[in-house]
Amino acid sequence: MSELTTFLRKWFESSTTRQKIFAALLACSLLITGVLLTLGDSSKTSSDPLDSLPFYYLSAFVKLLAVLLLIVGSSVILRRWQQGASSGKTTRQLRLLETIRISPRQALHLIAIGDQKILIGATDQQISLIAQAAGDVQPVFAQPQPGLNFDSVLQSFHAPAENLTAKE
Repeated sequence: MSELTTFLRKWFESSTTRQKIFAALLACSLLITGVLLTLGDSSKTSSDPLDSLPFYYLSAFVKLLAVLLLIVGSSVILRRWQQGASSGKTTRQLRLLETIRISPRQALHLIAIGDQKILIGATDQQISLIAQAAGDVQPVFAQPQPGLNFDSVLQSFHAPAENLTAKE
C-alpha cells in the first residue's frame, strides 16, 4: 500500500494540470459507474419491462435525455479546454484588422503581419495586393464642415431639368 501512495505522490508532483484534471474526471466517472451498477437490482426484474415500472416510457425518455445532455456537455467542455490550452502558448503573427465590403463578392481587407500592415482586395476569384504600410495606420475621420448641412449638399447635386435635356 505504501508503494501505491508513493507512486501516486510522485505522479501528482510531476504531472501537469491537464493530466490531473483528466485523472480526476476518470476517477469520478468510474466511481459513478460503480455506484450505478450496484444500485441496479437485477434479481427483481420481470420478463416484461412494462410491468416492472409504471412509467416505463417516461423513465426511458429521461435516461435518453440525460445521456444526450452528457454528450453535449462533455463536448462543450472539451472544446473550451482545448481552445484555452492553445490560445495561451502562441501569439499570432497574422491578424485581420478591418474589412470593408465593396459589393457582395468584393472586399478590402487590412491585414497586420508582425509590424507590417498590408491592404488587399479580394474577390471570389483572386486576391490582389493594393498597398503596403510599414508604420502605424491611424484611422481617418471626416471632420464636418461648419455651416454645411445635408440640404445644401443635396441642392449642389440637383441639376435643373433643362440642363439634363441639353446634354442629351
